[in-house]
Amino acid sequence: EERKQKLRSMLEATKEKGGTLLIPSFSLQRTQLLLSEINDLVEREGMTSIPVYLDSPLATRVTEIFRAHTEALNVATRAKLAAGDDIFSFKHLTVVGTTRESDAIHKEPGPKVIIAGAGMSNGGRIRGHEQALLGDSKTTLLFVGYQAAGTLGRRLLEGAKKVRIN
Repeated sequence: EERKQKLRSMLEATKEKGGTLLIPSFSLQRTQLLLSEINDLVEREGMTSIPVYLDSPLATRVTEIFRAHTEALNVATRAKLAAGDDIFSFKHLTVVGTTRESDAIHKEPGPKVIIAGAGMSNGGRIRGHEQALLGDSKTTLLFVGYQAAGTLGRRLLEGAKKVRIN
């Protein structure tokens, strides 16, 4: 619950400043948890929706596996699904497919959220978003998973003011 309220706080702050919330996320489980929690905030707790871009082809495929194998999910999650709630979808969620669509996100006015792989910023589409948006004072980078030593994510988490991306 505390994690979800911290997420809510980050989403609300992003809306207030009209910026971008970048979330490097692991494709297996972490992204699905984020989608589910944002779904709860919007559909159950009445938070005003914000455009969210899921920009990870792998996370998108994994999410479809979660949908196809609900028997592997916990009882509370299965109950939500049985009641008709698609816990991995909500108003203003856009699933990004192509690299061209990914690049176009930068031109979309804020506020917005971009969830993209890879979780430690060591590859994947998140790097393009970080390269394009980290220089903007209205951009916030939110790490939601472990950042191993030597990764770009760890350097940023430890407060690096300048990094080389790509």
